[in-house]
Amino acid sequence: MKEVFISYSTVDAANAETVRNVLEKNGLSCWMAPRDIPGGSNYTREIPIAIRNCKVFVLILSKNAQSSQWVLKELDSAVNCGKVILPFMLEECILNDEFNFLLTGAQRYAAYQKKAEAMETLISRIRGIIDAPSASVAESESVAVLTEEQKPEKSSKKAAPVYLGETVCPACGSDELTLLPKRVKRSGVAELSTMLLIPALAIAGLFVFFILSTFIIPYDMFGLVVLFTLVGAVVGGVLGNIISKNIVKRNRIRRHLPNTCYKCKSCSKVFLGEDQ
Repeated sequence: MKEVFISYSTVDAANAETVRNVLEKNGLSCWMAPRDIPGGSNYTREIPIAIRNCKVFVLILSKNAQSSQWVLKELDSAVNCGKVILPFMLEECILNDEFNFLLTGAQRYAAYQKKAEAMETLISRIRGIIDAPSASVAESESVAVLTEEQKPEKSSKKAAPVYLGETVCPACGSDELTLLPKRVKRSGVAELSTMLLIPALAIAGLFVFFILSTFIIPYDMFGLVVLFTLVGAVVGGVLGNIISKNIVKRNRIRRHLPNTCYKCKSCSKVFLGEDQ
């Protein structure tokens, strides 16, 4: 049984898949057509079953969704089954009479304004519903539901970011990430061994600058030769440290190692990578 049913217009399939990927990466099982339609079965049989068995109905709300008769039927079925409906708005749009009636009192998540925050709130809300005792879900929903004009109170303490094993942003699904170098702490033999590049390049820099000094500095100015050689060692050591750290960062991105802090270029979210 899947916990979350995702209803969407086929025109918004890419956005719906992004939402599904983020929810599933955060441990929430999702039902979404056509992926979860078994071979040999059909939509009219499987969709009502999936809606009855789900705990949360997530509606990818847009103008396209309001033009889809399938989405309208799914929404109507979810209302009749008493499911918690969470509209995830892709754009600011005026609801038609049918959708306005069916979504009366439902809290809407305005992804077109701040997608990352809307996604975080949606994940938190779904977890709260799923973790709540089944007998009190409807009651808690009636208390927690907000109208479109109401704004949720900002918590003074931010929830810990969740990230599960793949290098994509858990909030918006983007793979355009930067790794925060100041938060990388080498661990393990493989990563610590990269520090050998520091003395290796320091020695290499020492020899290179020493050889150069024999061509540039007169032989009677031995003090300058020593100074020039020391500068070469420092330059080589700094270069070795930079290269070593970049190797660690590159390998962590490729291998999805834990304790690596990322920042999403799309939504600016900072999160910690963890192994699944």
